[in-house]
Amino acid sequence: MGGKKFRFVYIPADLSEPLQQWELEMTPGKEVECLIDRVKEHFASTGPKKTAAQIKAQQAELMGKLPAGTNIDSKVLDVATSLSMVENISLLSNAKDNGFTGVNLYVDDEGSIRGLPRNMRASEIAHCCGKPLEVKGDAFLARVRDDGDDFERLDLLLSEVSSAADWVQAARRQNERKRQSESGEALLERIRGERDTAAAAAVGAMAAAGGGAPGGGSAGASGELRELTPAEAAKDDGNKAFKRGDWREAAEHYTRALEQEPKMVAALNNRAMARLKLQQWEDAVTDCSAVLALEPRNVKALLRRATAAQALGQGAAAAADWRAVLAAEPRNREAAAGLAQAEAAAVGDVHEQQDLSSHSQHACNN
Repeated sequence: MGGKKFRFVYIPADLSEPLQQWELEMTPGKEVECLIDRVKEHFASTGPKKTAAQIKAQQAELMGKLPAGTNIDSKVLDVATSLSMVENISLLSNAKDNGFTGVNLYVDDEGSIRGLPRNMRASEIAHCCGKPLEVKGDAFLARVRDDGDDFERLDLLLSEVSSAADWVQAARRQNERKRQSESGEALLERIRGERDTAAAAAVGAMAAAGGGAPGGGSAGASGELRELTPAEAAKDDGNKAFKRGDWREAAEHYTRALEQEPKMVAALNNRAMARLKLQQWEDAVTDCSAVLALEPRNVKALLRRATAAQALGQGAAAAADWRAVLAAEPRNREAAAGLAQAEAAAVGDVHEQQDLSSHSQHACNN
């Protein structure tokens, strides 16, 4: 039995083409990927192909984002840069106050690289939502409901693509609130920085004069300063050790933090990274799995578990995690490169097995 169908809107860059309402079946278990895969197919089959110079520049950029010392075969790089990638732009975030329902704009990640034309209608829709963007190439609009536990694709009708639509107005209000909030936070951060600098200067001056804090109290006794918990202090010690390159000490500090707070996601993720540096692959997998039990879509944990799984020779498990990353972040180049490398290795293994089988059969015949 087929899955539930949902409707979404296609916005061609070519103004001579009308906006269209498309329909797609939501395969059970592939609610996230179904639309991404369909959009990828469209982008891969339309528009100009990349030039050799564009591909070379893209590969150099990709290598620059990978961990230092990473060696990737040129064929794998060719595969990674040949992948059709989709950029998912949230116009209306799936926040609690709007029932965890959001509207996303899906565009070609390589629109600028491929020299695609400006999509005036998609750009205008984004602008009406309070997100001034210049969209290149064809675009798609779709609605989702995602509360962190359940993900569902909902209908977005052609009749809703209007500046007066309720969702567009809600998006504009939401994005305006975000801008105001961010501006306020930036101002508070500057005030805090000035206050802390002044306080440090005052304490330094008193110390130089041989005095103590005013009133004989402690210089650190301020109602505005929060003391770190033992777990937070241990995690910070781990971060310092990690920056020094002392992976083993860092892991020990993160372990102390987790003894205090077993569900501290940052400490689990950081210890996993330290264990990767120490080549403690199985322990790294355990830490990442613990993070994912708490936060199933934690991209850092998925990437790190994939790295450990690949080192353990568990190519299928690594590929599954990289695919999960790409479902959440279609533009994630690290996951794309890792998946391409895993798939290339899998093809090599098949060829090797075929060669061994052929040699074995030949030996028996002789």
